Amino acid sequence: MIEHPRPAPTNDAELFARLRGIQPATLGHHVAGGALSPALRAVVPVTRMVGRALTVRQPLPDSTPVFRALEALRPGDVMVIDRQGDHYIACVGEMVARAAYHAGAAGIVVDGVVTDIEELRGIGLPVYARGTNVITARMMDQPGGELFGAVNVGGTVVTSGDILFGDTNGVLRLSGHILELYDLIARAVADEEREVQWRKILAEGRSLDQLNRSWCVSTQTAENVLASCRDETNFDSQK
Repeated sequence: MIEHPRPAPTNDAELFARLRGIQPATLGHHVAGGALSPALRAVVPVTRMVGRALTVRQPLPDSTPVFRALEALRPGDVMVIDRQGDHYIACVGEMVARAAYHAGAAGIVVDGVVTDIEELRGIGLPVYARGTNVITARMMDQPGGELFGAVNVGGTVVTSGDILFGDTNGVLRLSGHILELYDLIARAVADEEREVQWRKILAEGRSLDQLNRSWCVSTQTAENVLASCRDETNFDSQK
């Protein structure tokens, strides 16, 4: 089995705390790509999943690469498994998920199928997959597996060390300079703060189109945009 060099551990506590405070879909307003295929769904209820990718390529019905990845897991890792197009043989079940959970994993993403769905839900570790099946991988110790390399999962290339950020809607792969990520997070926070006010305005019958147009053409703060929208629609006089 091929093992590529793995990125050194990083201190992500502050960054991940900020990510957990926003929704992936809000961040998705500000990125052009990086979302894994919608075919990969959360098979375990998820509020937020955020962690560094530990990548696995498992092209055969051989569970050896996954077991080796479990031994390499660091707390906060998301195990990302490329099944090379196999959507029939499950490579993750209760014991793999339980081992990952106790190793401190943040989640598991499989471009394929899993099994033991009720047990996975009982463990509570976030798991994304294309579905479930009862045919499973087994220890064969054959060549062909790969750890820590670039993999294609859900139509998106993921490398070990990339950040995966997900909820029940799907998963984003985030890469690039940390300062750029902080900038994206700041924009998303501003969006969600603005949406708090927009909900109140929409509940009173205001136009979403007008809110969006006013926001898009304005360079004002979110609060001033909302104030101008209220003025333009004579909001206060119609209370």
